[in-house]
Amino acid sequence: MKIWSQAPLVRLILPFIAGIIAAVYFPLTAGNFGWIMAPYFVFIVAVTFIPSLKISYKRSWVFGLVINILLLALGYRLTVSNTEKFSASHVSKLANGKSVVLARLLQSPLEKDRSYKMVVELALLKDGAEWKELSGKVMLYLEKDQRAAALKYGDEILVQGTFNEIAGPQNPGEFNYRQFLALHNVYEQCSADKQHWLPAGRNSGNCILRSSYALRDRLLNILKTDNIEGDEFAVGAALMLGYADKLDAEILSAYSGTGALHVLSVSGLHVAIVYVVFNWLLFFLDKVKRGNILKAVILILLLWFYSALTGLSPSVLRAATMFSFIIIAKAFNRYTNIYNTLAASAFVLLAIDPFLVMEVGFQLSYIAVIGIVYLQPKISALSEPENKLIEQAWSITAVSIAAQIATFPLGLYYFHQFPNYFLLSNFIVIPVSTLIIYLGIALFALTGVPVVSTYLAAGFGKCVWLLNASVKMIGGWPYALQEGISISATETWMLYAIILFLVAYLVRPKVMYLFAGLSAILLFLCMQAMEQQHEYSQHRMVVYNIAKTSAVDLIDAKSNVLLTEPSLAQNEKALSFHIKQNWWKLGINAPVIVTKDFSSEQICIQNNWILFNNRKIVIVSGAAPVKKWRQPVKVDFLIVSKNAETGIAELLKSYDPEQIIFDSSNSNYRLEKWKKECEALARTYYSVKDSGAFETEL
Repeated sequence: MKIWSQAPLVRLILPFIAGIIAAVYFPLTAGNFGWIMAPYFVFIVAVTFIPSLKISYKRSWVFGLVINILLLALGYRLTVSNTEKFSASHVSKLANGKSVVLARLLQSPLEKDRSYKMVVELALLKDGAEWKELSGKVMLYLEKDQRAAALKYGDEILVQGTFNEIAGPQNPGEFNYRQFLALHNVYEQCSADKQHWLPAGRNSGNCILRSSYALRDRLLNILKTDNIEGDEFAVGAALMLGYADKLDAEILSAYSGTGALHVLSVSGLHVAIVYVVFNWLLFFLDKVKRGNILKAVILILLLWFYSALTGLSPSVLRAATMFSFIIIAKAFNRYTNIYNTLAASAFVLLAIDPFLVMEVGFQLSYIAVIGIVYLQPKISALSEPENKLIEQAWSITAVSIAAQIATFPLGLYYFHQFPNYFLLSNFIVIPVSTLIIYLGIALFALTGVPVVSTYLAAGFGKCVWLLNASVKMIGGWPYALQEGISISATETWMLYAIILFLVAYLVRPKVMYLFAGLSAILLFLCMQAMEQQHEYSQHRMVVYNIAKTSAVDLIDAKSNVLLTEPSLAQNEKALSFHIKQNWWKLGINAPVIVTKDFSSEQICIQNNWILFNNRKIVIVSGAAPVKKWRQPVKVDFLIVSKNAETGIAELLKSYDPEQIIFDSSNSNYRLEKWKKECEALARTYYSVKDSGAFETEL
């Protein structure tokens, strides 16, 4: 209740966020929206400024209800207005077939295996001899060459290509990349080879962003010039400048598995250090008349320039906005309630981009800060060491525990893992990363001083090496990471209910809080028991959609056998992206991957035959001969794989399947031919490449 009364913005932002979320999931356009909301607005203005209309205390809830309705509606309308696909000039409405467009880069190209990937904003569409206004953001892939590599933020290019809607997830449990991009107003994609695009202009983007990206490139070049390379460069660049392009899967996995991934994305810690450094450097302004105002302006400009420099991630936006409010309040000697400041910063950011509320980084950032602000003092108060060193260690421990309590439900929901040694890793990571940031700032500032910069660069490189080595060592310990945890959105809310009720009971020991917390625990356990019962009774087959790959998954209760090719069996990144999410969702705890014959109590795989749960499955693959029988053998599923050289009519002389499945290892030419044959023979078929993974209960 104390927070409720002292931080009114916390109460106001909740309906605003509710309106945004409603618009994300149920977007509707309403041309007369302003007229619908006008009476509410007029009522609020009249009650506020006309004394005779003042509402009595007993009926004050009416005023509060109207305010909440208005804020909910404003959040909804703001989100719909920021949804670019509703625009009449959007690319999805105007670009048909091959189109020539003028586009502006919104980011520097990201190098992939066979192309450069970038988000571009469309400006014009060529329609005959005329140019029409065009809008919308597009994910563009350009064939690799020197021209594509030289592109920068703000450059304009002419592109000829076909714009296609971004495909949704092709496998059960797979990351929904289409939804992720849609929350950034990117709905279409286009590919162009080097013959179908031309440079059309340079430096047409935002001048502040352009300057910050150019500065970031110069600062990255300082690290390279000082012989900081490999993992030290990748982690140092990410930690200092938010440049994550060079982080490989191994280093990301190590930091993620120890709960230290937060240091690789610029966040509140980094912004706080920048604030402390420049606040100290500008100390002389405190003694000048109105110097506090000038100091506040300079600090805010520096913080936001640093935010732009590091890529304007949700966490750094939150930190920069929050510190801006704190700096302004301090300049005018005003008290700031941290919860009010957090709510105010969220209001500002969501008013600019309401879709930020759906960003994982935004959610984790705010929840972590709320947890630290509320829980850290209470945890610290449990012990008061007299030794200064032990006191600092306990302070770091309290912060880590508070942040983990606040964020672990979201971590389980989004990342399906829990780092068991997070306390130890943060005990090392926080002080070392802080030292790295100080050394990095000094290195960038004194790069022109040869001897000093040499020692600073050596110290910077050694500290990053120590950080990497510590994280890898902790990650290599037994039981460092609890992986494969899968909880639903409902269960995530239940975990937060448990945390809130139990914390409330510890702060104010009331029986109703304890009863509510224990009831929430019981309900959560019941939900988990029901899921376990379902998992132990499942028998299913999944034929995954993975480009040019055959992958058949046979799932029996909480175990499985994945029959696939060696290239996929050895590709941990592809397995994690396409398949492991489904394993975790289904509760599989001992996955088995095979590339040839296999036999167990429930599953038998021999040659091209699979026997599973009294079902017969046969795989016809490549140039392998099809065995002739006196009459077609009855099978449940016939899987055609790797461009089998036998036609459908010929296959049906050997097998009589209930269902024909074409997996994703086949070429488009073969697929079209087989589909026509199946239609002519009135046979049911399923094309994984066209319709996504095939999944069925057996």
